[in-house]
Amino acid sequence: MAKSKNCRNIYSLIGGICALSLAMGISRFGFTPIIPLMQRDIGITEWDIAVMASANYLGYLIGAYISRKKWIRKHLRTWLGAGLVTSIILLIGMPLTLNDLLWTLLRLGSGFLSAILFVVASSVTLGQGRSDWAGYLYSGVGIGIAFTGIFVPIFDSIGGWKTTWLGLALGGSVFGILAWYTLAKVSYSEAGDSGQIRSENDFVRDYKWYVLLTSYGLEGIGYIITATFIVQMIKSMPELSHIANQSWVLIGLAAAPSTYLWARIAKKTSIKASLMLAYGMQALGILLPVIIPNQVSTLAGGALFGGTFMGITSLSITLAYQMKPEAQIQAIGELTTIYALGQIIGPIIAAYLQKNFDMLAPSLFAVVTLLIALLVLMTLKINKKGDDV
Repeated sequence: MAKSKNCRNIYSLIGGICALSLAMGISRFGFTPIIPLMQRDIGITEWDIAVMASANYLGYLIGAYISRKKWIRKHLRTWLGAGLVTSIILLIGMPLTLNDLLWTLLRLGSGFLSAILFVVASSVTLGQGRSDWAGYLYSGVGIGIAFTGIFVPIFDSIGGWKTTWLGLALGGSVFGILAWYTLAKVSYSEAGDSGQIRSENDFVRDYKWYVLLTSYGLEGIGYIITATFIVQMIKSMPELSHIANQSWVLIGLAAAPSTYLWARIAKKTSIKASLMLAYGMQALGILLPVIIPNQVSTLAGGALFGGTFMGITSLSITLAYQMKPEAQIQAIGELTTIYALGQIIGPIIAAYLQKNFDMLAPSLFAVVTLLIALLVLMTLKINKKGDDV
């Protein structure tokens, strides 16, 4: 019996990693390295990019909000299967049209399913008393990003932006099939345990929960500018344009093991201390290329950014599990919602700053936001297990 349970846990972990690789790393962040290709091949404008990015953020916000609903939690297996298949279809759809409105709708759907699959994969994989596996699970996002960084230039050399989208759909299909094969039975079992679906009235929001929500929302504002536009920004600088793709690969390669490493750091110190360190390092990673604009600082900044943004997600969700063991899906859904809201607010403020000040202002704004998140976390009084002290 114990061996069977261990196998099921391992399967769910592999499936969760694959689901996040597709839903987040490829379907969501795959747009970032393709932006310069679409500008080069078909001349999409800054406005087109901003609209598609905003649609994706809005879809993610809607998906995160809906994921807290009972009718999602009761049908995890259905949402898992539909989400995986539709995510691939949306990737295939991008090169089949040149219509701006259809592109916007496709990116909206992609963002929506990214959030749904994020919450479903998290709840299925970690919801069996394995919140300590968060460090492994969220490496899937980095694996997906690294996949896009390595294969986008290859697909581009074969057939430009259209082949690149189709290539990502093909790679995403492999992750999707593995995710379905390994997660489907587990998700059925999770959804079938209706006893675990509790009333939303059981979800109590206290001071420490609001502190976590605030800091994580600020992270959503601070990280999104770099995560979405870094390749485009580096390509716009002649002295650094040749390392734009390498910096994206580096972010993915740094993100993949980072969640495990941050889990180890948290075990030796505490989640609060680890989160504060991660926020500080991410702020430094964004600041480095601004104050020292050369190749080394840009790559070092990319490594620091890649090595922290999924670590902060992993640590925050682990802390949420510790704070709300009785309502874990609601906790993930609420955290993901505030994060998504930050992702919508961040670019709006960044665009205003860039227009009225200079191109460095958004990065400086992101750094300040992350430092405020760090200060907010300092007010949290908890022990290693997330209990009050």
